[in-house]
Amino acid sequence: MKKWIVTIGLLVGVLTVSYGDKEEIPTDFTAAFLSLKILEEKLAANGFEVIGKYAVAGNTNYTSVIYTSSYLKKLGAEDGRGFASIMRILHDSEAQQLVVSNPEYYIRAFYQKTYAEGAADPVLKALQSALGPLTPTEDHLPADKLAKYKFMVGMPKYDDFERVAKGDQVTLCAKLEAAAAGQIVFKLDIKGDGSSMLYGVGLPAEIELFNDKLGTMGRSQLLPYTVLIEGGEANILHAKFYLAVSFPNLSMGEFMKIRSVPGDIKDQFEAYFK
Repeated sequence: MKKWIVTIGLLVGVLTVSYGDKEEIPTDFTAAFLSLKILEEKLAANGFEVIGKYAVAGNTNYTSVIYTSSYLKKLGAEDGRGFASIMRILHDSEAQQLVVSNPEYYIRAFYQKTYAEGAADPVLKALQSALGPLTPTEDHLPADKLAKYKFMVGMPKYDDFERVAKGDQVTLCAKLEAAAAGQIVFKLDIKGDGSSMLYGVGLPAEIELFNDKLGTMGRSQLLPYTVLIEGGEANILHAKFYLAVSFPNLSMGEFMKIRSVPGDIKDQFEAYFK
């Protein structure tokens, strides 16, 4: 059986992960369990800001902790890259562990072929300082596949966004904030001038329970779902891309169990802007 080989580069302190003889990028890491209060304190001490906490599908055993930093906001300030301005940690009190989204994996996935080697290093190094040893999970993809990722031929890529509304920037934000007032988990002004706004919005539990069908409740860092309002458009990541890249080990048969979910997510966001 192939095993993960984990090394820490002595010069830069960044995890390099191999699977057998091939370098791979893991989707996530696990880390030692901390209380939510201590987790937030450790993140803050290492340059991060927690901007939201969210019980996935209303289950307080699984709390998605959303954080940003000045560096992440800089990455997200490029046009169409706003989804890279936040990262997540799942606080799993049932399994007593933290599941940490790998910044390199998601920044590579969101930047595709324009990813600059080492772009995720500052985030990963700060996470190591905050959380201690990080152990790769079993889900992974090679860097070259992340650069052009889609689940299969005919499926969407990163920049095949779902446009859920179009109009004046200020009006779009106001519509969302009014219609989803009780569901908005965070609001992030990426550039500081209102021109690029990222919102994390809770979805109805019946949609978020796709995790039960997939067995991914303990890996639900893609929630709350985000919408980027920029350039007079409100866009979400196409769920057929985002779910697939978040859970790359799942099969077509497993995704068929939730085949209505991508459409349900889009419909929900469109309803917020009507």
